[in-house]
Amino acid sequence: MGGKHRRFTRRKVEQSVLIRSAEGAIVGQCTMLDISSGGARLRFDAAGEVPDLFTLLLSKLDGGLKRHCVVAWRKDRQVGVRFVTAEDFVSAIVTSA
Repeated sequence: MGGKHRRFTRRKVEQSVLIRSAEGAIVGQCTMLDISSGGARLRFDAAGEVPDLFTLLLSKLDGGLKRHCVVAWRKDRQVGVRFVTAEDFVSAIVTSA
């Protein structure tokens, strides 16, 4: 999707972040390539299963800065995620169970 079709402006960051499953376990690490107020683009260096729902831990020290995510698209080792509210995240977990 081109920039003119996006709802939110993206900012390039290239920051290492952690992925926490809906169950609360750390399931991996990835690089956040860019971010907007609505979502992010992530790159995974290691092959592995990326859950459809997860929490992105932006602050690895204390986990205080985080975003709940739903996968919007997947291509090769990159994943696009949409940020959702805690309420929508819980709703999505219940729906997928």
